[in-house]
Amino acid sequence: MKRLIFSIFFVGFSLLSFGQQGPKEAVSQSKVELVQAKNDGVFNFVLPEGTTPDKVAENSKYYTLYFKVNYNADTRQASVVMVTNDEKSRHVICRFLVASGVDKVNTEGKLVNVEEFFQTYLK
Repeated sequence: MKRLIFSIFFVGFSLLSFGQQGPKEAVSQSKVELVQAKNDGVFNFVLPEGTTPDKVAENSKYYTLYFKVNYNADTRQASVVMVTNDEKSRHVICRFLVASGVDKVNTEGKLVNVEEFFQTYLK
């Protein structure tokens, strides 16, 4: 009987613990700012809590042919400055976001997955 109660408690506690981990989301600029960013080649994202400068540096070093990332740890703001501002290079931003632990992107309160964000705002 003790094992049954312990098992139920353990499973319940595990489900509650994992249930607290929501999707890691980044916050992007507004729709108007994203249109301007497509022209300027500079995109800004607020990365999820817990993102460290070391993690951003590690993830961004693979994409230097496409863009440079400037990260402010205090505000968690990542500024992505495009080297070549074309559709292919903007799509690589999605790889960087996913590598940084981002599942969803919040634009003006609308939460979408990373690929949908690209299709809607960066393409």
